Amino acid sequence: MLDHQITQCEFVSFRDYIYDEAGISLNDSKVELVASRLASRLRHYSLHNYEEYFELMMNSPKEGERQVAIDLLTTNETYFFREVKHFSFLQNEILPQWRGHDTFRVWSAASSTG
Repeated sequence: MLDHQITQCEFVSFRDYIYDEAGISLNDSKVELVASRLASRLRHYSLHNYEEYFELMMNSPKEGERQVAIDLLTTNETYFFREVKHFSFLQNEILPQWRGHDTFRVWSAASSTG
């Protein structure tokens, strides 16, 4: 039977890796997210813990299992302003600086891959 509990040390390994490779910062509230998204890879390889998967991943080619892990650990949303915090930041931090000006222009450049 596979043990799918991720230890803090194992989480830190994945957290640091995803930050180094993709620039994504995962805080401690994402422990369960990391465990659940990678659990299928432990089952796929019949591994007993996340440390074994991390070692397998790091010993694979960059376009192999490392890319699989990145794909699993990233949320591939490609639209801008998908969360309320984005609008709040615009309303509270950006717009007040422009009050009283005649023109306010915004450029939303396409940056999606699909």
